Amino acid sequence: MNIRILANALVLALAAFGAAPSAARVDENSLTLEQKAYRKAVALYRSGRLTEARAISATLGGYVLSGYLDYYDLYFDARSSRVPEVQRFLASNRNDGLASDLQARYVRALYKDGRYSDISKIRKKPFRTVGLNCVMNSALYRSGSRKTAHEFIRREYMKGGELPSECSYLVQQSWNDGVLSYGTDYAKLLKKFRDRRQDAVIKSLAKRLSGTRYASSAAVVAQLYANPGDVLKKLNRNVENYKSVAVGSILLLARKNAETALGILDEVTSKFGLSPEQVAECDSYIIRHLMQQKRSGHMGWLDARLAKLKNPDDLISNRVKFAIWQENWRDLDIWLKRLPPKEAKESKWIYWRAYALEKQGKKAEARDMYLKVLNDRSFYSFMVSQKYSIPWPFLEQRVFMSPMDEKKALARWTEFAKVKELMAVGDITNAGREWYYFITRLTPKEVAEAGVLAYNRGWYDYSLKACIYGKAWNLLQLRFPMPMRSYYQKMSRETGVSESFLYAISRQESSLNPGAVSPVGAKGMMQLMPATASMVAKKFKIPYSGESSLLDPEINISLGAHYLEHLLGGYDNNRILAATAYNAGPHRVEAWRSKDGAGKSVDVWVENIPFKETRNYVQNVIVFDAIYQKYMKKEPYFLTKKEFEFRY
Repeated sequence: MNIRILANALVLALAAFGAAPSAARVDENSLTLEQKAYRKAVALYRSGRLTEARAISATLGGYVLSGYLDYYDLYFDARSSRVPEVQRFLASNRNDGLASDLQARYVRALYKDGRYSDISKIRKKPFRTVGLNCVMNSALYRSGSRKTAHEFIRREYMKGGELPSECSYLVQQSWNDGVLSYGTDYAKLLKKFRDRRQDAVIKSLAKRLSGTRYASSAAVVAQLYANPGDVLKKLNRNVENYKSVAVGSILLLARKNAETALGILDEVTSKFGLSPEQVAECDSYIIRHLMQQKRSGHMGWLDARLAKLKNPDDLISNRVKFAIWQENWRDLDIWLKRLPPKEAKESKWIYWRAYALEKQGKKAEARDMYLKVLNDRSFYSFMVSQKYSIPWPFLEQRVFMSPMDEKKALARWTEFAKVKELMAVGDITNAGREWYYFITRLTPKEVAEAGVLAYNRGWYDYSLKACIYGKAWNLLQLRFPMPMRSYYQKMSRETGVSESFLYAISRQESSLNPGAVSPVGAKGMMQLMPATASMVAKKFKIPYSGESSLLDPEINISLGAHYLEHLLGGYDNNRILAATAYNAGPHRVEAWRSKDGAGKSVDVWVENIPFKETRNYVQNVIVFDAIYQKYMKKEPYFLTKKEFEFRY
């Protein structure tokens, strides 16, 4: 299971949206009297008509969502005098989403009223947002716990970027107390100096430090950030923390051209007296970027320095990948043996150990080792199946798709009853939260039962999430549902993109959640960026009314399918290249293609995709495609003959 998918699914389920849930369209005529009354009470709470809302709530005491009305009452009438009621609600309600929203509301209310010591009665652990944590630490500061507050704000301040307005008080007090100073700003400048895409932050800090004792040093740092290759000309020992600046310059330069950085490393080390630890840091960075940039001219230096590093981190596995890219089977065998024992047991490294044996003519040994990979359902186990024409390793755990009677489920599981009601009244956010807390307390057998309940109700994203939250990786029928099947079939016919590939991309992109929105603004089932959607709409003459329409699943699927049609058309229907382009952009596909004239085999090329996210993405999509073919009652294939034999 791709960790990114798990993480994204958890974020979607647990994200705090405040008291305003994500709403779905609701057919008022289909609602029961209780559901109608509940919706009216919630609307009254939101509009501030508390007396009327409470009158309706009083009639719903036995209703399964009555606890939500208690929550809304506390949320929309947030007075610091209600702390004991909030404490009782938090003690009796295990929904962390509701708890976090309520705690945020009361932390702010208590702070505003000056009841600083009461905040710890509501919330002790940090929030996910910096602003709220600033409020909590400002309260600590005002209560006398200044050391803790100082440590917090210094830590946040050093991260760089603008802090929320809620942090202003604590920042100002910390400057007054001498905890933050121009020295802190210079330390932050040196910290950000090592990071990419910090031009604006570097310029801002250098400007802020003009007129201080750090002015000339900050100016040199800013110049070197733009042109790190000038380190020997521009840097001198009068610059504050010049050794750190020298190291940072080497790191910056290595990202641009690792060979150039290596060429001046000895002179920089000598001129500025770098310590062995600082030299090792430079070595690590140059080694990493020599491999990323596919520089093969310094292998003797690289291997000698890598062997001496005390903490090589992931450089050993990167060295293995570089040997794979170079098709140097002797080096591959050497460096595979240097992997940490736990990592060496991963199926992909077993695959590459077999690959090295195969290339050295040891075919019988290679086959025996290849077959060990089949215990795992992955890109590499499917590669083995394709190589040897043996059954696909779906490793499916069958589920009985006629679950317990729903009435029994509603009586047995209060959380399931809550989810059902929340879905009915259109409260999608809280339904998702309840589903998470429901699934995570079930046994594996119950997870399957709950997943089937959701599947048979048409809650396909919930049946999928049941498997994710319950770690039921082999319940493939639940993990790979097919919502909106007729529309996917229509778009497949219209674009020529296989239905299974459309589903595989959607499944990887959003876990089939039509309301998914990524941190960078990609939206909907197929996670389209607005600019891409606009381009596709124009090219294929598809009606498109702006990015808000990307949350309409039909529009989203239509645009996504046509974009895949466009990509596949440019790559001769090669799904490996099209999936790479869909995730990382077509320009990166061209940058990552082999420049040796001969090209690379599909497994060598995929293993050397530089971005871990894209590498996992491509592997998942191709496996997901095969799984969807299985459930479409087709004869599954993994890679087409052209994809398998193509030189990348």
